[in-house]
Amino acid sequence: MSKRMIGPFELGERLGAGGMGIVYRAVYTKTGVPCAIKVLSPEASDSPQVQQRFEREIAILKKLQHPHIVRYYGGGKVGSQRFYAMELVQGGSLESLLKERGRLPWEQSLAYTRQIAEALEHAHAAGIIHRDLKPANLLIDPEGKIKLTDFGIARDTTATALTAAGKTVGTYAYMAPEQIRGKPPVDRRTDLYSLGCVLFEMLTGETPFDSDNAGELLVMHLQEEPTRPTSLVHDIPIWVEDLVFRLLEKEPEERYYDALALQVAIDEVFAKVSQQASIVGATMGGASTKTAAAGEANPLARKKRKKKKDKTPFYERAWFLGVCLLLLIGGVVWALQPPGEDALMAKAEALMAQEDPTHWVDAKNEYLPELLRRFPDGRHAARAQELLDKAEMHFAVEQARNRGIRPPKSEGEKLFLEADKFERFGDRISALEIYDGMIRLLDKEPKERVYVLIAKREKAKIISEGGDKLDRQKILEDSLFRAEELRLKGNVFEARNTWNSIVALYRDNQELAPYVERAIQRLEETRPGKPQATE
Repeated sequence: MSKRMIGPFELGERLGAGGMGIVYRAVYTKTGVPCAIKVLSPEASDSPQVQQRFEREIAILKKLQHPHIVRYYGGGKVGSQRFYAMELVQGGSLESLLKERGRLPWEQSLAYTRQIAEALEHAHAAGIIHRDLKPANLLIDPEGKIKLTDFGIARDTTATALTAAGKTVGTYAYMAPEQIRGKPPVDRRTDLYSLGCVLFEMLTGETPFDSDNAGELLVMHLQEEPTRPTSLVHDIPIWVEDLVFRLLEKEPEERYYDALALQVAIDEVFAKVSQQASIVGATMGGASTKTAAAGEANPLARKKRKKKKDKTPFYERAWFLGVCLLLLIGGVVWALQPPGEDALMAKAEALMAQEDPTHWVDAKNEYLPELLRRFPDGRHAARAQELLDKAEMHFAVEQARNRGIRPPKSEGEKLFLEADKFERFGDRISALEIYDGMIRLLDKEPKERVYVLIAKREKAKIISEGGDKLDRQKILEDSLFRAEELRLKGNVFEARNTWNSIVALYRDNQELAPYVERAIQRLEETRPGKPQATE
């Protein structure tokens, strides 16, 4: 398909298509930022209701800002063509992952389910019911983070309905009974049923119900019980199976109350499995022993006892009840004691040791700040500050890079994004200059502390790797040469990305004006729709 522009975006390869639109890889030409563009398909553009639904989807995405929901960047209309830009998630979908692997370990399945539940909690709090939760609408970024997408048939409970009463919408294999019947009205628990179907598929590689006949499949959702996951995969803990069945209850009120309750239930499952493992380990470590003295006692000896044996159960005796009371009081007192410095540090270290940065959130928000507040001069204070800085820098960088075409929230974030663009382009000299400027300008600004730390870290990294010895003109020469090679190989889209980046990054640098002019010339020569010269 020939490359083309829509507004300030240059469209690349087609990524997918849905009932309303087509999604393309794209580049925001003003900054060179990659993104995804959803364009309302020409066949649907003639329908006022479809146009309304497309606008509703945009309005819904504007309301939702969450780490596990694809970010909305902006939208518009060029002629009769409606479109919007969103975050580009590079890792593929859960559907493609399941096609590749068949099924996932139960731990990974539950971890993904919890992330999805967090996204649903945010959406439901905003009055949004997704109504089409399925693996194809769950994207996975390179860091393993789930991103919920495609709100094309979502219902906004705070807005006027676009779907006629009683009309069925959704994907049959993941559709809740109330979606099929049209009553009771769909609500947050409808999405939880669909999530139960997704979890079942992650665990077993199969959907809960399957049939080539759509009508038969819908009847299964309404009337039949799913196969036990443990009969298909034997290492699934029973608590995981219980959780699946609770999500797949036919009646909405018998499912979890909401997505937050599901998150709590998932945490409890992990805790139970961990506790079971500890008990098994303790049992394997040493078998309990019992004396046989009572059974082997000489029966004649019992006749010599003068006192009648007290047959009161030991758990009803005063000494036992007293000990239990003391233990209970001691346990309550101990439980009410705040964790000490060592305990806080151990919890923080364990979380920060995880490769997945989503585990760092609790360390950053709870344990490390509390440790530094209560033990500012403690023996772990320096290490705690180091870990807190590491977490804050990571999340600041992630937040900045996910900002897309929205304006930066602070001067520090703005300067970091400028430096980051140069560094990603390969110009570490310009990046180093900006990091130097950040350190000088913002070092006395408490609110910009995290970006000063990032600048110092990146500066040290560039210098240690010899990036300060590079030649800027040589960098641009090499970039133009590589772009030309890409064009000759037929990869015009990637070549234009490079030329767009050169124009966006260096348009105000008079010293480098010749390189910018060459990039502009090549962009004009390869403009979509213009006849290309043959080599």
